Amino acid sequence: MTDKPRVLDLFSGAGGIAEGFRSAGFQIVGGIDSWAPAVETFSANFPEAVGIEADLRKVTAADVTAEIDGKIDIIVGGPSCQGFSTSGGLSRATGRDSSDPRNKLFLNYVDLVEDLEPSWIVFENVPGLLLYDQGRVALEIVAAFREIGYSLLPVILLAADYGVPQLRRRLFFIGNRTGSEVSFPEPTHGNANLWADYALPFAHLSRLGHGKSHDVAQHVSFADACSDLPILGEGESLDGVAYRTRAMTAYQRLMRKGSKTVGQHTAADLPALDRLAAQTLAPGQNWRDIPIDDLPDRFKKIRRYDATTLLKRLRPDAPAYTITTKFNEATTGAFIHPSQPRTLSLREAARLQSFPDRFAFSGSVSQVRHQIGNAVPPLLAQAIAEAIYPQAMQDCFARKVEPIRDRLMIQPSLTDGDILRLRAPRRPAAGVPAELVA
Repeated sequence: MTDKPRVLDLFSGAGGIAEGFRSAGFQIVGGIDSWAPAVETFSANFPEAVGIEADLRKVTAADVTAEIDGKIDIIVGGPSCQGFSTSGGLSRATGRDSSDPRNKLFLNYVDLVEDLEPSWIVFENVPGLLLYDQGRVALEIVAAFREIGYSLLPVILLAADYGVPQLRRRLFFIGNRTGSEVSFPEPTHGNANLWADYALPFAHLSRLGHGKSHDVAQHVSFADACSDLPILGEGESLDGVAYRTRAMTAYQRLMRKGSKTVGQHTAADLPALDRLAAQTLAPGQNWRDIPIDDLPDRFKKIRRYDATTLLKRLRPDAPAYTITTKFNEATTGAFIHPSQPRTLSLREAARLQSFPDRFAFSGSVSQVRHQIGNAVPPLLAQAIAEAIYPQAMQDCFARKVEPIRDRLMIQPSLTDGDILRLRAPRRPAAGVPAELVA
């Protein structure tokens, strides 16, 4: 079978979503981003696709079709979370405020979708978007796409529930213009105790995985992901060197597929406070375990039960926390290596994001950090891609294929009052226990 749904990645960055969709059997035809280093990375890793450096506030469908031949079946990606204001509306019904520069990215995104007419959309953002204007932004997003013929449903997915060694939550609006049911991926990993002591924001949109551990594997830990990488000192950089050990886990084998050596294994130089934490803290400890007299005055103003990930050393037997663009700075999050006196290297952060070792990043060290930290984990994107694959094949090629993973099927008809509650009729795909739908 040679037919593959064709994917265009808008706001592609380095290509995290594209890598996931390619691994799931889709054809990546293009990626558009305004940042040259990210486009260079995308182009190098997706030679079969067209990397386009362009301002997505100005790109038209004609610009796209001039660079990319053939039909675009799926558009993935999404504008940054700063790109929305509902002061004048996002949908035509409420009066699209195109004069607000914060809306230009989103409104042009909608125009591109309307003109290119993909069958499916996967629109990605941060869960905090649901807080904007008491949820009005999310409702306006759904309404704007409904006006051009698309039914979208929101869901929050935890990357660790899909084999990524990282506690990263992302919001996805997934939908189509074909009337097909929307498929969400069932989790393959879990930890029933993970959120036991927390009031999880938007838990009603996170019900696919959080709090469940039956019939799934344990979350992939830092050691599962990175224990085969060479020992590295603060400020040291290794490239093209041998692995420290043979691949010890299934995750390491997956990451090493197509690569015989380790590249971009680069650690940052540390300021004094970060170095103190990296040299003295035990796994799981944080700034509260450093003598108060050794901390800057600003820490004395922090309540002892707040900011628990600052200057925190990761545990080898647990997933990492969210990888940001500043994973070299221990004062910004839980980025200290579990056993080595330094913060995370570029390659470790890439692995914790589930980028395979063959994936090389272009640009300076700082630019690479931003590409890694801003990316959607490829394995999380792959789970979404695999979930919608049967419907995409049916919609794009009128071809029936068997599901390649467990999915939860959602009927796309929702009232405005139910959009953020996900109260639409739900049913499991074949083989999924009914209790997972409850």
